[in-house]
Amino acid sequence: MEVVFLFFRQSMSINRLLTKLKRLVVRKNRHLSCVGVVAHRNKILLYCRSLRNKKKILEVAESNDGYNFSTSGDELALRFRNDKKVGNSDVVRLQFLNNSASQEAYIGLESGAWNVASSRDGFKWHLDPHSISLPGNGSIVSYDAQQYLYYGEANTIRLSVASDLKKWGKDTLVLTEKGKVNIEGAAIVKQGIVVFYDVQTDNGIVVHAVLFSKQEPTKCLWKTDYPVWEADPLWKKEARCIGLLLVKHKFISYWEVAGEGIFAVGYPLYTLRNKVDFEPSLQLEKSAKNPLISPSDTNSWEAFTTFNPAAVYLNDRVHIIYRAQGFDYISVLGYATSTDGIHVDERYAEPIYTPHQSFEQNGKISPAPVNQQYVSGGGYGGCEDPRITRIDDRLYMSYVAFDGWNPPRIALTSISIDDFLNRRWLWERPVIISPPGIVDKSCCILPEKVNGKYVIMHRIFPNIYIDYVDDLNFDGETWLKCEHQIKIRENMWDSRKIGAGAPPIKTKEGWLLIYYAVDDKDASKYKIGAMLLDLKDPTKVLHRSNSPVLEPDMHYENNGFKAGVAYPCGAVLIGENLFVYYGAADSYVCVATANLANFLKELTSSESAHLEPVHLDTARVHQITI
Repeated sequence: MEVVFLFFRQSMSINRLLTKLKRLVVRKNRHLSCVGVVAHRNKILLYCRSLRNKKKILEVAESNDGYNFSTSGDELALRFRNDKKVGNSDVVRLQFLNNSASQEAYIGLESGAWNVASSRDGFKWHLDPHSISLPGNGSIVSYDAQQYLYYGEANTIRLSVASDLKKWGKDTLVLTEKGKVNIEGAAIVKQGIVVFYDVQTDNGIVVHAVLFSKQEPTKCLWKTDYPVWEADPLWKKEARCIGLLLVKHKFISYWEVAGEGIFAVGYPLYTLRNKVDFEPSLQLEKSAKNPLISPSDTNSWEAFTTFNPAAVYLNDRVHIIYRAQGFDYISVLGYATSTDGIHVDERYAEPIYTPHQSFEQNGKISPAPVNQQYVSGGGYGGCEDPRITRIDDRLYMSYVAFDGWNPPRIALTSISIDDFLNRRWLWERPVIISPPGIVDKSCCILPEKVNGKYVIMHRIFPNIYIDYVDDLNFDGETWLKCEHQIKIRENMWDSRKIGAGAPPIKTKEGWLLIYYAVDDKDASKYKIGAMLLDLKDPTKVLHRSNSPVLEPDMHYENNGFKAGVAYPCGAVLIGENLFVYYGAADSYVCVATANLANFLKELTSSESAHLEPVHLDTARVHQITI
């Protein structure tokens, strides 16, 4: 049995809030504020207060997907069994409780007091006029014939337990936070009790999740290291969470923002592995064959490291171009191929690209002295970290050119596909395209023009920069202008620096960008994430993973020249699958895969960078009786 829990009370503070929220305007110029949301079977019910002819009325809207709602705009009356009218009091919580032993809910009638009510459908209500004491800032879950109320108080989360919903035991402190805590919702999952809550900080509202044990509901099993979601800083105290629901295996949080409207935010989905651990469902799967390429004593030029591979799929093969170093610590580019994307079929015995320009050659004796502040991957100079993009009948390769002394810059070269496939390494003379005196790295090019322009991504600490250019024939005196940015995110896993990994892949949903990031909390780790960029405006981020899709936790990612590094430079599609090639520990070439359709579905549905406004129309009529 599903029972609705309807919480509302009359209080001066809530009344003042409603006065403040009168600025909210919905269709037909109706002033509206949302007062609660519930999930009932396959429907989502959104309870709203409208201002019509200077009179507050209560109405309910209905949705199948949690985002698009319909309502008649008719007033809904709330009444006791004795026909005493409750009036349009301030509803602050509505919740279904899955408990066949209970049909009760809470309805507040005056400040500090709550009444017991019950409903099986959210429309017809039965009230008990006896009031009880119960915190309003909370969420109730039912498990093993007990009711658990997690609620926020100041900077803490507390728990109160009851067996009949009316007699609650002494509360227990279960978690402390820095900032005022508001409980958005709680849910029973296989591994425990998940509670989502938001905290007001100096920078705005951040949302976290915590898992409690079902056997010991006061015991915290884990808490998210990074915020599940961060509200727009402009919201600040002008926003309040209406409630959180589990809709079709996805958590949706509903927010009312003064002056803006009502928003639904899809939170990340988490796959719980056991009682004390968890991982986001949006993940790349590492190959059991990793590492694919390792340093070779056979060839002196790649005896020290082999890593950071570019990749392109041509003629039913993956062509891998990787950075390699011998013990002279000069970076050159090696070459290997694979028919299935995992097993290396061929590995060239000689480098296919070597430094031959002054901007990529260290002129000192070997082993050369070097300006240590610019050293990456142990390199004393050369051609580093390639990315390769097919445009028409040519392959364009960008890489980091380092002469051992000056700030590393981006170089660009190209080769015809015919020459490339026939192993004629007739590369065009490289040209520097990034500004002088600035460390610029991680450059890649989109495989087609956007609005008549080529799109180039690169990284100047700490952000990704995007430039539009008319052509790719740079003259060595014209530099990228750093026109647009995709920025780091404070308090997230990508808070210190980010950079484009593989050249973006075009999908129906947008440009899929695999990127790398470093967290301020642990600057030693390089992790991999994903973004979807608008097809017509790649500077616009549509979706962005709130957790890494790959972390360096395998032995080959930690036993090498630099522990804790997963650094992507190439990605290809083979059939329905995405293959991401990355450097591990600055020593090895590795690959991770995912079904593209599933990966995009998770990226677009389980992260929360994209807010979807709740739409209200007048298509259907519903009434509620108490």
